[in-house]
Amino acid sequence: MQKLFLSKYGIYPFLDSYESDKFSFSFLKENNSLCYTRKVVGGESKTFWIPFDEYKNVIIQPSEPLVSDLPKTRLYLELDEPLSMFPDSFLAGFITVPLTVAIFLENSKKQQLVDLLHISPIKFALYGNPHNGDICRYWKTKFSLVPIETTIFETALMELEIENVSSSAILVSKLIFDFAYIKIFYNENIAKIKGRAKIQSETYCETEFLEPSELNGFNQSIDLIPTKLLSSSKYLMTNGL
Repeated sequence: MQKLFLSKYGIYPFLDSYESDKFSFSFLKENNSLCYTRKVVGGESKTFWIPFDEYKNVIIQPSEPLVSDLPKTRLYLELDEPLSMFPDSFLAGFITVPLTVAIFLENSKKQQLVDLLHISPIKFALYGNPHNGDICRYWKTKFSLVPIETTIFETALMELEIENVSSSAILVSKLIFDFAYIKIFYNENIAKIKGRAKIQSETYCETEFLEPSELNGFNQSIDLIPTKLLSSSKYLMTNGL
């Protein structure tokens, strides 16, 4: 059996077995099918069958923090220390966000998604009231003025811009984003994204994902969530920060 150790994102030759410190997966050909088996350290194991084809490569990429039990594509980011935003002020820095690992098979014609691996802990939080609030993927992070170290296969570095256009001082302890519109870029060792928050008042804030800066040598992840061209990429927080 041909086995390859994974320590980076990227394109790998199609082999029998792959292994990293956090997960492993393999392909076993039987008749006209491939038996796919994967294991995540401390997580879920899975086995299923996929059609056999002349696959040439396996792609390992960072992807949207999708969770099958999450009804909406909302990401709840809690800051471990709230930020005090003065009236008419601007602040730029960095936080981390959770990722999933997407596994694709590639042949001469197409790239086929095989599996999504959850390495980061999965937690949920409610934003808004219990009747019509949003259930979100939850992540607690710290804010830093300089880039933060991330963990490959688990987290991405997020450039964060916060603008307070109101006439009041605002304390920011959480931000909600719609990750259906996230733009993930990566090289072998790191994934990065960018987000912006525009504060209108203590209860109203507009967030959106943007394209990060300094992308020389980076590739954009294959988008897993189709979005409508005419739909808004902005999420409106109306239940406080």
